[in-house]
Amino acid sequence: MTEPAATDRGTISGPAADSSAGLAGGPSGAHRVRLRDPVPHGAGLFIAVAGSLVLVIMDGSYLGLTVTTGVAYAVVTVGMVLQLGYSRQLAFSQSVFMGVGAYGTGVLETKYGFSSLESLLAVIALAAVAALLVGAVVTRAPGLALALATLILPLFIYQLATFSSWLGSFSGIDGVAPFWTGSDYTATLVQTGIISVVLLGIAAGIVLRVMRSGIGFQLMAMAEDERLAESIGVSLRQRRLEVFVLGSVLAAVGGAVLASAQGIVTPDVLSETSEITLLLMVFVAGRKSVAGVIIGAIVIEYLATSTSFISTNLGIIEGIALLVILLVEPDGVAGAISRLLGRRTDQWAGSLRSWTAARLGTRGQGA
Repeated sequence: MTEPAATDRGTISGPAADSSAGLAGGPSGAHRVRLRDPVPHGAGLFIAVAGSLVLVIMDGSYLGLTVTTGVAYAVVTVGMVLQLGYSRQLAFSQSVFMGVGAYGTGVLETKYGFSSLESLLAVIALAAVAALLVGAVVTRAPGLALALATLILPLFIYQLATFSSWLGSFSGIDGVAPFWTGSDYTATLVQTGIISVVLLGIAAGIVLRVMRSGIGFQLMAMAEDERLAESIGVSLRQRRLEVFVLGSVLAAVGGAVLASAQGIVTPDVLSETSEITLLLMVFVAGRKSVAGVIIGAIVIEYLATSTSFISTNLGIIEGIALLVILLVEPDGVAGAISRLLGRRTDQWAGSLRSWTAARLGTRGQGA
């Protein structure tokens, strides 16, 4: 049986088979396999349903608000998995586009009377256009130059927000409407949280779909060796720009979720501390794990607001923690667990082979 035939009959599955199908059978073969891939849709649905149930159980408590805030950061970090983890694009502009989403939502709702849905759609379009314009310039630069160029963005954007009276200066913009207004505060908080986890599920599904597609294979090849990627026909400039735009749009959606959950937008969302917090959420949990960064974002947001000591010294604590993680375990908790399980599996496989060989040898001697 040939590989395309086996693929059509469902005997070849998984990321490796999909990648080989995309290379051997062309884009159409990879597309056929991906349409039947249940993982992205299943993961997105699970996140939406499980997250909604958790928020309903919390019933509008302070912990529920903290979780919803963590979900806002999780939407951003899911996009960072594709940028920093999977394709290794050294772009550190997520806090800027998160600010675009938050301030865009605040301005459109409080100054121009947009509804929550209208402002969300407008913010997505605005972020996409801005990311295309910025990305067309910065993604031409090599890794270190790209990192430096995007690190500069939060510096002057933060200053612009703090000294702009139109953006509320240091006080920010108050009165941002929730995604879904309920009969009382508790119902509003729960319903807004449900919309937030649905958006997170959609974001996770999109990222997983890209990672498990032929494009994901190209991004992986780019991360390992750009010359190798070019030799197999990958358009490096196009893929870099696409990843930058997708990550930036998801960051803007996360900013809109944050503004809707908290009802206020302040310049802090644009600061260097905010970018460090996002990096910590990604690298501690595991820069290549979608599930890891979601859990990491929520847990770190909870820890950051749990005690006054942590909240007061947040920048110092996050800086030290990020430095330690980068030096000790760059792949984070998820990477450490994966390696540990891999070693255990190898040990079990070796023991099984030895036991099987011994059994066969015993039977051979007995015969």
